[in-house]
Amino acid sequence: MAILLGSNFSDLISGTNSNDDLYGFGGDDTLRGFAGNDLMVGGSGFDTVDYSGLGRAITLLPGGFVSKSGLGVDRLDSVERIVGAVGQANTIDGASGSVASFNIDLRVNRLTVNGLPGIGSLNFTVQNFVNVRGTINQDTIVGNSSRNIIDGWSGNDTLIGSGGNDSIVGNTGVDVLVGTDAAFRGNGEIDVLTGGTDADGFVLGDRSSSYYRNGGFNDYAVISDFSSNDLIQLGAIDFYQAQRDSAGFNLYAIRNGVLDLIADVRATSFINLPSGAFRLASGQRFGNFIGA
Repeated sequence: MAILLGSNFSDLISGTNSNDDLYGFGGDDTLRGFAGNDLMVGGSGFDTVDYSGLGRAITLLPGGFVSKSGLGVDRLDSVERIVGAVGQANTIDGASGSVASFNIDLRVNRLTVNGLPGIGSLNFTVQNFVNVRGTINQDTIVGNSSRNIIDGWSGNDTLIGSGGNDSIVGNTGVDVLVGTDAAFRGNGEIDVLTGGTDADGFVLGDRSSSYYRNGGFNDYAVISDFSSNDLIQLGAIDFYQAQRDSAGFNLYAIRNGVLDLIADVRATSFINLPSGAFRLASGQRFGNFIGA
């Protein structure tokens, strides 16, 4: 075991493959841990714990713990930036927490932990993370252009995949699931959306138009567990058509008379479908469909 001390300047402190204690003290320090159960204390300044060269995925856990895929578990204190291993499926996992909630936007590398007793909210920079599991409370989680796996866990969550082929799971609670966003619009994506228990909302468009409408049959959302209590939000402007199949129904946007698949919906109960082409104004509801 080694105890490694920094200074009041900005230091780079690297541990060993044993159980180490690393202290940054003053300055904007970078702490690098390897194997072993390490204590990482940044001190004052804007401090970074850097796992970029670890070679294994890390999982950031409640209480400032970091699991290193069999290489040990670290404890972080007074650290503002966590850098995950390059090229690995690094995960933020809040499921074991009991009081906090998340606001996460991986597009801008931001993690906000809310509801900490005696503290309130803490903001962190999180780099190289692609997967998130939420908390037992109400979370807002936004992915990035990578292939994200996002699980809201419990609570009434808003989960947004952004770019890439994403897997979004609401789990328990009344959740809003969006495989893409207004910037990417589902172009070239196949996103899998699973609501879980309770009534959930699946967003397939906004007031500009439908998502997934430019790739024909090559980009769409898969809604894996649609029930009679769930809702699909459709984009304005476009006309749509729903066609039953053995698993549920396919939902198409109609462009110049051509059907463009936007969702493969697997239904868990009977769903009344509109007959023929239909269009929804903003806020207008037709059965399980609502206009953006």
